[in-house]
Amino acid sequence: MKLSIISDQVSQDFLEACKTISNLGLNTVEIHNVFNKSIEQCNFNEVKIIKEILKKYNLKVSNIASTVFFMAKLYEDYEISLFNENFHVVNGTIEDHLIALENACKIANELDCKSVRIFPFRFPDNKVNTKFGTDKDLNEIFKHLKKAISIAEKYDICLGLENCPYSHCPKGEMTLKLVQLCNSNYLKCLWDPANSYRAIKSQVPDNYKNITLHQEYKLLKDNISHVHIKNYTFDETKVKPYVHVGILEGDINFAQLLPLLSKEKLHPYLSLEPEVDYDTTIKCIKDAITLSKIL
Repeated sequence: MKLSIISDQVSQDFLEACKTISNLGLNTVEIHNVFNKSIEQCNFNEVKIIKEILKKYNLKVSNIASTVFFMAKLYEDYEISLFNENFHVVNGTIEDHLIALENACKIANELDCKSVRIFPFRFPDNKVNTKFGTDKDLNEIFKHLKKAISIAEKYDICLGLENCPYSHCPKGEMTLKLVQLCNSNYLKCLWDPANSYRAIKSQVPDNYKNITLHQEYKLLKDNISHVHIKNYTFDETKVKPYVHVGILEGDINFAQLLPLLSKEKLHPYLSLEPEVDYDTTIKCIKDAITLSKIL
C-alpha cells in the first residue's frame, strides 16, 4: 500500500502543497480543492497547469476526490446545505452531477489516475429525528449509481463511494451494501474508518450499529478501492463532540488497524486526510511515513 495525502490538507495553494509534500518524501497526492474549486470543476487549461506542477515535483495522483452526488438532493423535498464553506463542491441537479462526473473521469485519465471519489448523497437539514440509509434510501441511491457506473465504464475508471458522516451512508457497511447491489468492477468502497466512528448514531439504522472498525474492515476488504485516514477524540463537553487530532493521537488505534490493511495488500493507496492545523498535518505525514516503514 502506497501512502498519499489530499493536497489541500497541506495548503490550498496546489503548487505550495506539492512542493511541501514532495520535500517530506511522499510521491503521491490526492486532489480535491484546487484553484478555489473542486477538481471536477476544472477546465482543460487548469488540468494542464496541474500536470505541470505534478511533473515538477515528480508526483503521481492516487485519487480524484470529486464531490459528485454530495450536494445533490436525493429527494425533491430535501433542503441541503454545505457543512464547511472551505470544502469546495459541485452543486446542481443530479444530471449536473453526472456531467461533473464525466469531467472528473476525463481529468483522472489525463492525470494517469484510475480512481474517482463519489458520495452517497448529503442528508437533509429539514428532516429531524429521521434515520438515513434505510433500504428505501439505498434503492433510490442505487438508481443513480447505475448511471454513474455507465460513465465510469466508458472511461475505464473505478468509482470510490465514500462513507461520509454527512451523507446517507456514514458507515462502511452501508456503502458496501450499495457496492454489492451494483455488482460492478467500476464501483468500490472508499473506506474512511474515522467517518464510520463519528457517524451520527441517532441517524443510523439500528442494523448498522453492531460492529467494530476491525470487523467492518473484514467485511469490506475485498471491495475497497481506496482508504482515507483521519482521527478523532470524543469530547462530550463540546457542541461538536468529535474533535480532529493527529492520526496516532485519537480514539482510533491506527497502529493496530493499519497493519491489517498492509498485510492484505488489496488496496493500492491510503490517503491522509487529517483535517488539523498545518503543524499537526506535517507531524501526521511524518508519523505515517514512520509507521509505513515499520509495516
